[in-house]
Formats: sequence, structure tokens, C-alpha cells
Amino acid sequence: MIDFTITETQKMIIESLENNFSKKTDIRLLNEKAEGDNEYKYGYEEVSKLGFLGMITSEELDGFGLDFVDFSIFMEKWGSFLCNGPIINNIVSGIFALQSIDEKRFSKLIKDLSISKRIITSSIAQQYESKEFIKIINKDQSFFLNGSITNIEFFDEATDITIIGMLDNQLKLLILPKKNISISQEKKSLIGDKIVDLELSDHLIEKDLIVDLNNSEKLIEQIFNLTNLALCSESIGICQSILDKTLDYLINRDAFGKKIGTFQSIQHKCAEIYIYINEVRELIRNAFKNINNEDFSRLASMSKIKSDLELDKITWISHQLHGAIGFTWDYGLHLYTKKILINKSLGGDLNFHSTKLYPDGN
Repeated sequence: MIDFTITETQKMIIESLENNFSKKTDIRLLNEKAEGDNEYKYGYEEVSKLGFLGMITSEELDGFGLDFVDFSIFMEKWGSFLCNGPIINNIVSGIFALQSIDEKRFSKLIKDLSISKRIITSSIAQQYESKEFIKIINKDQSFFLNGSITNIEFFDEATDITIIGMLDNQLKLLILPKKNISISQEKKSLIGDKIVDLELSDHLIEKDLIVDLNNSEKLIEQIFNLTNLALCSESIGICQSILDKTLDYLINRDAFGKKIGTFQSIQHKCAEIYIYINEVRELIRNAFKNINNEDFSRLASMSKIKSDLELDKITWISHQLHGAIGFTWDYGLHLYTKKILINKSLGGDLNFHSTKLYPDGN
């Protein structure tokens, strides 16, 4: 039986983010960023000051010592305000990965990540999906990288990047300082975020940047699954804001002498949105609760499939309920829609996760 209640700590997370962001979301600036007119950054610096970067960092390393269910609830509120920044990379591909490998060895780096003294971006989730790993070449005890990485987010903000490499047929974690890494191409996402492709051919690295992975395949898969679930949680928060925005419009918009929210057909559509959100939300939270169980990967794929199938429906229903105003530049509903579509495009499609669930095709 699934427990749907939230703890006092989780209530504190929600209230803290609401108090700090409820009146700060600037649709005008977010629109300008989507149009390429500014580099508006919003959310990461604020949550860093609140200490949330250390939410899963162990108490021994001065963190909050919270779990991934707490992180899921944080990501829902983060998404609801359209915040942006390398929060998932830092916490999942950074702190979680390093604590899983050797917390004592990487204690300083974990502490630095927890206070944003260092910031990680990552390609681990993309590499797990594509199975394309950077080659590590040993030439007389000098180590060179050979390959390229595509679609890296938040490269400008990052101090380091985590990558999976292959040395002597063994997977290794690479923690690379951003300096001296060549950008081969720059692009923009649908909402104006900068995305870069990196060229690592003949890139010389120090030996101590190559980290052995304990039970490498399992850890990389966990990072992939946690990244996906975090994006799904973010999408849940976005959809909750869409529902709130829609309800506010419906109770104030008049048609035929009535508030349009009083029409039964409109109420049915709102009920559909509510059901979609809560079904997916609880599936995701339940997956996070089972991170240490053998069933975790299966639950993560189920959550991703359900999220992709249901959540973008919400955006289209909402646009229909808003009518023409929902498509206008200054109203902002399109920003929520674009972010949902971006998250849906990441982390494997329906066929990918169906194969994970049913590898024998049955």
C-alpha cells in the first residue's frame, strides 16, 4: 500500500520555496530568454543560499541528510516556478555519485558541491541511454581522451563535468575541470537555455581524474533513473502550475453571462488534469521510495512512460480551456508547454523504456 502523506520536513521544503519564489517568477524575462534576448538565470542561486544543494549530502559532511523522496518534492516545487539551473546534475551526477563511490575520498568535493563552490554538469545520463562512452587512451602513463559529447546543459555555470569513459574495457568516471575543454557547437533549447557539444579528441588529463566505479553498470543506471525521475518530478510541478493557472482563469472568465468554470464540460476537463497529475505524482514518489530495492529500475521506467504519456496532455487541455489567450506571448502558458516537451524528449522514449521493462519482448 502506498503512503500518500508528506512529512514535516517535506512541508518545510514546500513552504520555503513558496515563500522565496511565489512572487518572483518573471514571465517577461523568461519570454525574452526564450527569444534569445537575454541570459536570464533564475532559481539556482536562490536555492543555493537556502542550503538545498546539500539536501542529500550526509550529515557527516554538513548536509541535510535527506532522501530522494524529499528531493522529488523539492523538484516539484522547483518546476512549478520554472526555475532553472544545474540542480539535478549537481545532486544526482555529482553528490549522489561521489557518495556512492567513496564518500570519504571525495568529502571535500561533495562539500564544495553542496555550497555551490563547485558546480557540476554531466553527460552520464545521456551516455547511459546511447551507450557511447569516451575512450581513455593510455600512452606511456599519459592519459588522453578521444571522443565527443553532445547536448551539455549549463556549461557556462559549471566548474566541472562528469563523463563516463572506457579504459581497458572497464567503465570509469571522469571528473573533468571545465577549463581547456573545447566547445564544438552552441545551440539554444526551446526556452532559450544554452546547450553545447564538446570535443575531447586528444584531450590530456591527469590520472587522478579517472575514478574506478564500484559495480559500475548499476551505479550508472541508478544515475540515469534518478535523473529521469527528477525531470518527471519537475514536470509534475510544472503541470501543477498549469492547473493553478487554468483554474484561476476559469473562475474569472465570463461567457454567456456565467463564469466559464461553472460549465460541467469545463469541470470535467479540469478533473482530467487533476487525475493525470496525481496519478503520475504518486507513481514517481513511490519509485523514489524504492531506490534501494531490486524493482527500482522497473519502477523508474514505468514512471517515465506514464509521465510521457499523460503530462503533455495537460498542456493541450489547458490551451483549449484558455482559448486564444493561452497562445499569447505575454501570458506565458507556452513556456510551461515547452518545458514539458523538453523533459519528455530526454531520458529515453517509450520504446527505450518498454525494452527495459520487457527485454525479451514479451
